[in-house]
Amino acid sequence: MASYSARDVHEDRAPVGMGSRTDRWWIEPVLVILTLVSFSAYAMWRAFEGNYYDSLQALERGAREVPLLLSPFYSPPFHEWFPGFKERFAISPALFVLVFPLSFRATCYYCRRSYYRAFFWDPPACGLPEPGMAKRKRYTGESAWPFVLQNLHRYALYFILIVVAFHYKHLYDACFVMGDAGRHFGIGLGTMIMGLDAVLLSLYVFSCHSWRHLIGGGLNLLSSAPIRLRLWRIVSALNARHGLYFWLSLITVGLADLYVRLVASGIIADPRII
Repeated sequence: MASYSARDVHEDRAPVGMGSRTDRWWIEPVLVILTLVSFSAYAMWRAFEGNYYDSLQALERGAREVPLLLSPFYSPPFHEWFPGFKERFAISPALFVLVFPLSFRATCYYCRRSYYRAFFWDPPACGLPEPGMAKRKRYTGESAWPFVLQNLHRYALYFILIVVAFHYKHLYDACFVMGDAGRHFGIGLGTMIMGLDAVLLSLYVFSCHSWRHLIGGGLNLLSSAPIRLRLWRIVSALNARHGLYFWLSLITVGLADLYVRLVASGIIADPRII
């Protein structure tokens, strides 16, 4: 990647003064900060809590029948594969699981754009100058440490695909109820929430720029592969709303975890639909 002097970057961009934009450009950075900080704080609290992530825990508190719900923060279920995971590794299994979606989201092209602007003011909005731009000696983009790690996004995609698959596995489990009569089919509000979470996570992942390149990249002539061309067009249409899917999937994964916690702790009972 080419390097440019701060003066070249400054002159090419020709940013306006901070007071020249009369629109409320600051609203987006504020909302980004509030949303990301709130979600991060909630996710860390739930991970360190290490409890109320499986709705079957409600049976121990006297519930007669519960849906089979597992918090997405604990999927894939390492705690089931390695009994005594927390005692053996001295960490909550959620901290291990969250590495995969965190690495994918933190290196996401849209997410990078959002937190670069909101937290680093790099730049704070279109057409506005970056604080300290004149003092910057060289512009290296994401080719220098630590931002060079952003290039791992394409590899994080492969891991998040596994996470998506487990979301649908747990959605299937959520279509069943466990009680005195054993396991049987049953649809409840929890099933709907888990389904919404799985669908929106899928839309976010499969609208990803790296996934789009994986589908349509590496070809000199895309029309020579009609199936890939059709898939590429579908992914391109999804890609136009990638930012929207990022926020919606972030909200629904937190909502799904919160719902499972409320059911597992016995605070609420899952309303049955079927």
